[in-house]
Amino acid sequence: MKSWVMALFTSLLLILLSGCGEEGTWEAADRDTEDQETEFVIEYMEAWEESLERQSFSYMEPYYILNTHGYHTERRQHQQLSASRTIERVDEIREIQAEENEFGEERIAVTGVFVSDRGGEEERREGTRYYYLQLQNDEFKIDAIGREQ
Repeated sequence: MKSWVMALFTSLLLILLSGCGEEGTWEAADRDTEDQETEFVIEYMEAWEESLERQSFSYMEPYYILNTHGYHTERRQHQQLSASRTIERVDEIREIQAEENEFGEERIAVTGVFVSDRGGEEERREGTRYYYLQLQNDEFKIDAIGREQ
């Protein structure tokens, strides 16, 4: 009897865990803070380019929730780009959209043309960046960034 209960418990646990981490369906959102979020993201993208030109991630730290997975991921990305002397910038913004999913998570999606310039050799890519923001002490902070190219 005990092994049967344990097998049932394990099966239920596996079913529950398989549903975790699901991103959900993202849809356009109409939020009161959409303009401020958009302004914050545009400012962030300009600071990202400048920080790569100066090869200093310290310019970026005020934009992040410190010591999160997203912070460390972007710091590594910055180190890799700086080491290869690559400047990453947004050449053209085609659309900025506030989105949310059924779990109440919010993000800003920026679709456009992104350029990586490495010693005069430019690589242009069309894609979307997803900025997952949180309000912290009445300021927006980045929790994570997703890239789709």
